[in-house]
Amino acid sequence: MEASSVVKQPAYAGSALAVLAAACVTGVLANQPVQVSIAGVEAVGAFLLLGSGLVRRRGHRVLGGGLVFVGCSLVCLALGLSLLSPGGLFERIAFFGGTLAMACVVLGVFPLRQSWTGSLVGLGIVLLSCSLVFLAWISNPGRVQLLLGVGLTIVTWDMAEHAITLGNDVGRSAQTYSVTVIHFVGSLGVGLAAGTTALVVGSVQLPAVPIASLALLLGAVLLSLLVLFLGDSEWMSDT
Repeated sequence: MEASSVVKQPAYAGSALAVLAAACVTGVLANQPVQVSIAGVEAVGAFLLLGSGLVRRRGHRVLGGGLVFVGCSLVCLALGLSLLSPGGLFERIAFFGGTLAMACVVLGVFPLRQSWTGSLVGLGIVLLSCSLVFLAWISNPGRVQLLLGVGLTIVTWDMAEHAITLGNDVGRSAQTYSVTVIHFVGSLGVGLAAGTTALVVGSVQLPAVPIASLALLLGAVLLSLLVLFLGDSEWMSDT
């Protein structure tokens, strides 16, 4: 393959796993069964969008265009339904933040424009983090639920960065499944280890810590990671 034919876009495998992790975070933000279904609808639309790239690369442009249309329609439908779903106003706002964040991640790794990749993924991570913190302030989610959401947000960020970096190095069409799976297992392992450690520390008999304070602490950690991520992104540089 000639260098000129290499498409410098996020790798497919890492993009799919980043979207999957974002969909799981949106599910964590759901307080009603119907909201879980809405998150599932958006996830289907997101994977149809990603799959359209593979279909078009094989020469099926009409089918690929149809997948883009259906995928966009499902994502937009999920965004609209998230605002109309049952539950309190603030719970709907938190859930809408999650669905909007997933859409940003999808558009970041799709991508609409290569120069938008880092900024859209970064915006998605910010929205996921803010939604988790907001949910902790307005309701009383379990510590396991909150830590799971934060852990999966970190996995989303890590896999999206991996897909962007790998795509820039070897191109979008390269066979990157094995290295991506290994990276995903490692990222998931780190997230689970961090969550387990936090649960063990939280089980120690110390003065009670409000769940909102824990959410702010975890949000600050996510923000620090996001600053490191955006600091390496092309859109933040002068070149």
